[in-house]
Amino acid sequence: MVSSLEEKIIKTIDERRDEIIQLLKDLIRIPSITGEEGKCQEFVAKKLEEIGIEVDKWQIDWEELKKHPAYVPIETMGYKGYEGRPNVVGILKGQKEHPSLIINGHTDVVPIGARNEWKHDPWGGEIEGNLIFGRGACDMKAGIAAMISAAATLVECNVKLKGTLYIESVVDEEAGGNGTLACIIRGYKADAGIIAEPTSLHYLCNSNRGAQFFRIKIKGGSGGLELKYTIPEAIEKAFKIYKAVDDFAAMRQIDVKHPLFKAFPLPAKIPTGICKIQAGDWPSTIPGTCIMEGSLECLPGEDIREIREQFKKYIAFVAQTDPWLKRKPPEVEWFGLWLEAAETPVNHPIVETIKKTSKEILNFEPQIIGGGGSDLRLLNLYADTPSVLYGPGGGAMHGFDEYADLKQLIDYTKSLTVTIVRWCGVT
Repeated sequence: MVSSLEEKIIKTIDERRDEIIQLLKDLIRIPSITGEEGKCQEFVAKKLEEIGIEVDKWQIDWEELKKHPAYVPIETMGYKGYEGRPNVVGILKGQKEHPSLIINGHTDVVPIGARNEWKHDPWGGEIEGNLIFGRGACDMKAGIAAMISAAATLVECNVKLKGTLYIESVVDEEAGGNGTLACIIRGYKADAGIIAEPTSLHYLCNSNRGAQFFRIKIKGGSGGLELKYTIPEAIEKAFKIYKAVDDFAAMRQIDVKHPLFKAFPLPAKIPTGICKIQAGDWPSTIPGTCIMEGSLECLPGEDIREIREQFKKYIAFVAQTDPWLKRKPPEVEWFGLWLEAAETPVNHPIVETIKKTSKEILNFEPQIIGGGGSDLRLLNLYADTPSVLYGPGGGAMHGFDEYADLKQLIDYTKSLTVTIVRWCGVT
């Protein structure tokens, strides 16, 4: 049953609809590609300060971060540390004996790609009908706007929470999650967490897959094109290894099962594959090396470290079937992004609270499904904070003309704010 306070919250959010949408538009208009989130983080900190809540803004200590076992080595992907890229946490303090909650989101976005492929300005926040367009609109500045707006609504409605609420706006999520890890190292943990990733309101993810970037180097002979039929070619041998990666992925699709990933279409259940190939530096010279890079994933209940070893052994096995690759085996190495799989029980109180709130506020319950790689595993495994992914949806994430759904933005802000009140309690 919806209380009078919750009705007041819902009414306040409806009245602030244009303000919430403008906030999202302002966020989209600040380019914040991973590594360049500083201005957007300063904007978030200022907004939280204007609300009148305590704000913790700090420069991440890169050297300290590197010592943590969950650290993702961003240097192997070309990133150069965290100078000018602060983390921001807004705090509504409650009492230690009452349930606390983290709501988490990231301001970094992926590059826009080819500008001429966009119909809408990727940094414009243009609105067409019920959609707002721009890089990061869906992933995940709509979630950030809702988080800030939820805090503003609580203050405007003079709500005093019993438990503490932490509003985490982090950097570096797209490169692996070191921003959230920095929050954990700083001491932030809670009884539960909600990461406002764009699940759409009809889905709630209680888990995330594990992942690991890999690089495979295949060596061959080298020389002029006239030697094509007399020396082993690295590109030709790479075809065999490319096929081996696909075969390994296909076997995994059949063998590995998890109830929350049953509905996923192939190969989305456990994505594994090569996405980058590089060889040669001259059109008439046979390259001596071919380098392929890709990503290997696993489901909750599996250890990504064990899957890495299985993958490496399978590539070595396939190489033994080719005379050249047997002599010159492919070199498999791990780099950059790596994620552990994690899972929150489907009957955890935070899951039940969100489901009940959604049913009473939005008239439907979200379906619980498994999720892709995310910061959920950090909160679950390293902060003792059982967490879920639940946020407003849209489309074309990481693609051209990415967009967020404005109705979902407003509905989610209502659901999130009431969930906060129900979880933390009110004095």
